Amino acid sequence: MDFGVVDMNVRAEQESDLLRQCGLLTEQMRDHQQAITLLNAQRRRVVRSLRVLRVPYRKIAHAAGVSDQALYADLRKHPVEETK
Repeated sequence: MDFGVVDMNVRAEQESDLLRQCGLLTEQMRDHQQAITLLNAQRRRVVRSLRVLRVPYRKIAHAAGVSDQALYADLRKHPVEETK
């Protein structure tokens, strides 16, 4: 048996498996990105509801675990309510 051919076959199988794994991981990353987008929109709606109740940005940011500047910047970046 020619060991060079066996090594090439093993390498081709490994390559194929790794390429498949890479594709699956990318698919999972896209799913997570979509989930994060939806969660961000939900959080913005909650934050806007809290602001209607006159809750300060600092208090909301503390509860959210982010800075008040980051929270305010996110709301300014998305001024129109999403319909997702």
